[in-house]
Amino acid sequence: MKSLDVALLTYSTRPRGGVVHTLCLAEGLALLGHSVRVYSLSSGGNFFRDVSVPHTLIPCPKKEYAGMDEKIGDYINIYTEYLSSHADAHDIFHAEDCISANALLNLRERGLIGSFARTVHHIDDFTSEALIECQLKSIVEPDHVITVSSAWERELLSSYSVRSTVIRNGVDTRRFRPPADEGEKEAYKERFSLGGSRVMLSIGGIEPRKNTITSLKAFHEAKAHFQKKGERLVWVIGGGETLFDYRAYREEFFSGAERLGLSVGKDIFIPGSLSEDAVRGLYRAADVFVFPSVREGWGLVVLEALASGVPVIASGIEPMTEYLRDGENSLLVSPMDSSRIASLIIGLADDEGLGRRLALRGRETAEEYGWENAARGHAAFYAGMLNGAAGTSEKETSVVRR
Repeated sequence: MKSLDVALLTYSTRPRGGVVHTLCLAEGLALLGHSVRVYSLSSGGNFFRDVSVPHTLIPCPKKEYAGMDEKIGDYINIYTEYLSSHADAHDIFHAEDCISANALLNLRERGLIGSFARTVHHIDDFTSEALIECQLKSIVEPDHVITVSSAWERELLSSYSVRSTVIRNGVDTRRFRPPADEGEKEAYKERFSLGGSRVMLSIGGIEPRKNTITSLKAFHEAKAHFQKKGERLVWVIGGGETLFDYRAYREEFFSGAERLGLSVGKDIFIPGSLSEDAVRGLYRAADVFVFPSVREGWGLVVLEALASGVPVIASGIEPMTEYLRDGENSLLVSPMDSSRIASLIIGLADDEGLGRRLALRGRETAEEYGWENAARGHAAFYAGMLNGAAGTSEKETSVVRR
């Protein structure tokens, strides 16, 4: 395959799943010999980790917006105007979110690019009219659509009549690895001032899709159990900075924590957006990873937790059931069943053998997925785009790793 020149577009420099996907895919493509440049909006600062491929950060103003609709419109316009002077620089344009996809739609309408690809990781239930329109246009109007799971491939076809190609996510098992022993695990706990505690970890922030309030109820119930035994359970909620506005849900979360007698900074730790190094350390400090999400494109952080040897409690929903198996490499639950989640957290503490088995099988599962395979799938897809074949047949172009 000849070398391709690819532009990968994302909306943020923060460690959201789509941003992680963008950076890892870009580096995987570069290792295969392709020329890649990442473009991202930025309100200041660089990416959350070092990036080994060329990248361009497009400055966004730090200002107060009248509302989310104004903000989204402004961001799309900023992206569009910047890219308009770079439209002839690449063979392939690939958007990883609705904002960059709408910018590429604008370029296509102006005749500056011929076609582009968009990865639909999942579909959000937005309330902002601008975001609803942004998301819908980014699903139905791109020339070529990629999804990361079979579940979303079916959803796009049934709900939007959009044919897509499945190219699964990956995880870097060199970056994400288990602690060597209990001593290293405790050292990581000390690093985050969590020494002597049992650590429940969630990655992804406080938002409806992550079902954080159900996790709050489960944590409260499990914490009470450990207190009776003279043990301390703490909950760390890492990452999750997002462009979108979940203010009402966050207020409900914090008022709920207060009613339950839980204190942020004592029982619950919310360090916000973290470097990748810090996230890797949190995985190694964790005793259990709790992720009762109600909607996911794939669940990249679950794959990272598996690679890091953390026992995982997750929602038994598609697409996570495409790689998670209850009682084998994870414990799966109905996402709204907080009491069941609490009982599994307690059960893992009581059954160390179960935790070890889940950690071992989880790591084995993670090793089945690599970014090199994802990069090869994308390179083949891009070649099809240039030849006029990509996206023409759901079966003929689907790159699915079983």
